[in-house]
Amino acid sequence: SETDSPVDIQLSPVERAHEEELDAVKENLDDTFSNFTEKESFDCDYSASTECHSTITEKICNLTSEELRHGDASYTPSSGLTLRKYAKPDISNDEVLIRVYATTISTRDCLERIRRDNNEGLSYDAWVPGHEIVGHVVRAGKKAKFLLDRKVAALLSHGGGCSRYVCIHAKDLVSLPETADSNEMVALLSTYIAAYQCLEFVQSENGMDPVGPSVDAAVSEHVKKSDESSSRTEVAVKKKSPLSGSCVLITGAGSPVGLALIDIAKNAGATVYAVSHSSHEKDIREIGVKEWYPLFRRQEWRAEWSGKMNLIVDTVGDYDSYKSFYDVMASSGRFVRMNTTSCGEKFVPMGEHAEDYFSVWEDFKGSSVNRMAVDYDIFDSFKEKEVFKNDLVYLHSLFKSGRILPNVFSRVSLDKVDEEWGKVMGGGTGVVVVSP
Repeated sequence: SETDSPVDIQLSPVERAHEEELDAVKENLDDTFSNFTEKESFDCDYSASTECHSTITEKICNLTSEELRHGDASYTPSSGLTLRKYAKPDISNDEVLIRVYATTISTRDCLERIRRDNNEGLSYDAWVPGHEIVGHVVRAGKKAKFLLDRKVAALLSHGGGCSRYVCIHAKDLVSLPETADSNEMVALLSTYIAAYQCLEFVQSENGMDPVGPSVDAAVSEHVKKSDESSSRTEVAVKKKSPLSGSCVLITGAGSPVGLALIDIAKNAGATVYAVSHSSHEKDIREIGVKEWYPLFRRQEWRAEWSGKMNLIVDTVGDYDSYKSFYDVMASSGRFVRMNTTSCGEKFVPMGEHAEDYFSVWEDFKGSSVNRMAVDYDIFDSFKEKEVFKNDLVYLHSLFKSGRILPNVFSRVSLDKVDEEWGKVMGGGTGVVVVSP
């Protein structure tokens, strides 16, 4: 960022009209916000007390939708809904300000909330969830003005999406078709894009063609007529998927990403085996998986599936399962670890300490699996912006044609996030799509 040079900010027509409207209503809103102090204003560097935040939350609950619309609202688990008086985040010359239309509460957010709730030093930090966003660029620095007034998507490695506005570097987002529905796109960002690219990743690591789910002629025709067309669909129609006829094991298969992995692998012609928490059995069987076990019953599934798996995709990250993976893997099988968390790596490379963890014969199996593992992280694949955009647009075309369906728990506004998150943490499945 050019922090020392003058910042030239460009506003979209919609944002310019909003600023003019805001000037007109500020006088009436001043009374509403008169009790807010600078210390109480929320931003990422906030260091105010919990009591101060509780006061803000109480005030916001009494605001009308018209009043709330003119502030920069955010949601934090420790404090609920918070607001900055009139203010929007400052941007530099190579950044943009995005008006967020849709974000999610997903597995990543739930895992991060558990981590913070169990860490006394983090439990009261002002952390904003939401790792995927879709929105509209309303302000742009002079080096990013080519993105002004564009619909965009972004991945946020440390959250922040449950906000009315998000400031981000221009290189950290992708443009989307203006006709793409924001809620649909963000649901795909939270589920299918990671699953699809993970399966493609493991194929490319072995020098094989893309995994491309099988699609019929009707789907191909739909995509060709769409303004979101992608050559990937035509490739998928013409080529047989490398997963066809393979046995694929998905661990943690009941999560939204796990269910997407199952769907794509099945569409690609694979026979899917799944292990998960017992509460997810119904969801997994409903999408056509016949071979399922609870994860903890390792002795049973490792005996029944011995030597069958051509591919294992692990979304759980439990090293204690590695010797079981060794037993069920075919001689030429592959193993991929899928990092579904965002605020810290799930899989920490063991390096020279691996043999301290895996020893003797049983642990030799785990050590062997650890050495052959390849790691997939969506934040790495997001660096290839054009490929990422094409994959996302391709998956959206499959969604519009009815071939795939993200597991969405509910769709809520920003002020309903706390209540809905409690349901998901209590055992609900699927992502919560949030519209700030």
